[in-house]
Amino acid sequence: MGILKGLGTTILSFLLFLSLTVFGIAFLLHGTVLNPDFIAGQVDGIDVSAVAREITDEQIGGQLPADMPFLKDAIYNVIDENEPLLKEQVNSAIYDGYDFLLGRSDRLEIVISLEALKAGLKDSLWEAFRAALPRLLPDLVTGELQPYLDEHIHEFAGQIPAEYLPAGMAGLPEAQLRLYLEQYLRDVAGQITSRPVTPEVSGLLEVLVRPYFDSYYDEFIGQVPSELAADESRIPPEVMAQLRLARQYIGWFQSGYFVLMALIVVLAAGIALINLNVKKTTRALGSVLLIYGALEFAGVFFAGNYLPLAVPIDLPVSLRSWLNGLYTDLLAPLQIFSLGCLVAGIALLVVSFVSKPSAPAD
Repeated sequence: MGILKGLGTTILSFLLFLSLTVFGIAFLLHGTVLNPDFIAGQVDGIDVSAVAREITDEQIGGQLPADMPFLKDAIYNVIDENEPLLKEQVNSAIYDGYDFLLGRSDRLEIVISLEALKAGLKDSLWEAFRAALPRLLPDLVTGELQPYLDEHIHEFAGQIPAEYLPAGMAGLPEAQLRLYLEQYLRDVAGQITSRPVTPEVSGLLEVLVRPYFDSYYDEFIGQVPSELAADESRIPPEVMAQLRLARQYIGWFQSGYFVLMALIVVLAAGIALINLNVKKTTRALGSVLLIYGALEFAGVFFAGNYLPLAVPIDLPVSLRSWLNGLYTDLLAPLQIFSLGCLVAGIALLVVSFVSKPSAPAD
């Protein structure tokens, strides 16, 4: 009888060890990649401003005109101001996507609004551009602005303050002022750059340049959508089929996760029923938990410290740092679970050694 009990305990202990090994991996996946809270937390940890600066410098830094560094500064300002809103929108999209994948919603619909970002970018670009106008105006007047001025000169003729007109020109009829603008507009721009910018001059600059800026910006921003949306009508059918398949697999995983949890409880109860002895039961369970916990914890520790994530060197520095942190966070649930099993195993073994043996049955 004792041999059969020992054999049964050994078999159940081995099955319990295997179940704990599989459950540890399932526990990691359940708490990380299948947990929208975890993903949203990782998104919050991204330094969007730093990543944007590094990507902008590497990708388009050399393509911007040398005399227009304010363009990058304007973009950075918009990102800094809208980073909380951007993360909020992305996190909302994450939860919407997971609602579909986890079976909480029957329809996939993800929307990220870009309206606030587009509006903020226009205001920031204009403020930065206006601050640089005194320096840029002479070249703009004889370059990009000249066709616009020729077409719309009647709209701002006569609006140049008298202090910028040569003696005898102030008070001339609009037709003569138009002629002056056509012939001497660059000279006026030169005078503006050589003096402090007064409110009157600021108004003049806005009259001259703002329509051109608005036209250029509207043409540029018109190519940027007002929102990023993903739903079943916009996603290719083959991609949607893969998403539905993933949703099905995740559903099976979720069911198996709780079945596996119940199996662990059943196996532990089986060991207890076979032995009907506190000392033997705690020793058997403690041994399994101790061995699994020690091996798994050692493996996680080794992976986290000696098998670092292979991060492409061409990624921005701040993004590489974030990925290394993500790698550590991904291992954290398994580390906690294995440590818990290790501590529980030690506690059960201590109980097995200090508990009194059961009295033999008559």
